[in-house]
Amino acid sequence: MRLSQGQLTLLEYCPRRFQHSILESLSVPSSPTLLAAQQWGDRFHLLMQQREMGLPIAPVLAHDDELQTCVSRLQAAAPDLFDSTDESWRQSEHERSFVLNGYWFTVVYDLLRQWGTASSPSDRAEIIDWKTYLKPRTAKFLRQEWQTRLYLYSLVETTDYCPEQISMTYWFVRVTDPAAPQPTPQKICLPYSEQAHQATHRQLTQLTQQLTALLEVGMPFPQLPIDSPKCTDCPFAVRCQRGLAHSAEAEELPAWEAISEIAL
Repeated sequence: MRLSQGQLTLLEYCPRRFQHSILESLSVPSSPTLLAAQQWGDRFHLLMQQREMGLPIAPVLAHDDELQTCVSRLQAAAPDLFDSTDESWRQSEHERSFVLNGYWFTVVYDLLRQWGTASSPSDRAEIIDWKTYLKPRTAKFLRQEWQTRLYLYSLVETTDYCPEQISMTYWFVRVTDPAAPQPTPQKICLPYSEQAHQATHRQLTQLTQQLTALLEVGMPFPQLPIDSPKCTDCPFAVRCQRGLAHSAEAEELPAWEAISEIAL
């Protein structure tokens, strides 16, 4: 079975939601606002991939003022991102995979940059991830995300780099600064360590063991407590009789024994 950072997040967050979304392939339509934001993010990622492949991007930028603004301001804020002179290797949409506890994990880096060949402590690698939502996350939040943990773990497991030789940088390219009329790109760089690597290994082992046990028992997977705040905005709250759906039903439906018999 293949697992991604999103699936790990779902499993850790709520096993029953993992069942609905991943095992049963149930989905909920996105709002128009969210869908538009996702489409813009897809365009930005595709544009950066085209640039790394040496394809012209000017024709695309000419038809999207916001995209052009974000790219130009990113180039101004971080010119080193677009300069590969000192790098030994770089690639966009770079995929890596490894197997743990019988599960196949795959990650795709927006951009992977390397200096040297990992044979010297001074050599290093950097994972770049483009974020296109408007509000940047904090470093504390990002360290706890499965994307960060899995991406860094995967690079160590599939190369000769030591944890201290790699890092992951999130670039928020579409954020707004109240003091500035145009988007201001911001970055958060997260170093890695052997301690963090071992912690992620333990967490991955525990979570995959949990999933194996759940699959052996079979569906349905366990639910969260009825009053869990996680259920309030869950798209499967009605299906699970949780959150507001549970409260509404409790208020509106009378007890079974109180319902009068209907004569036929």
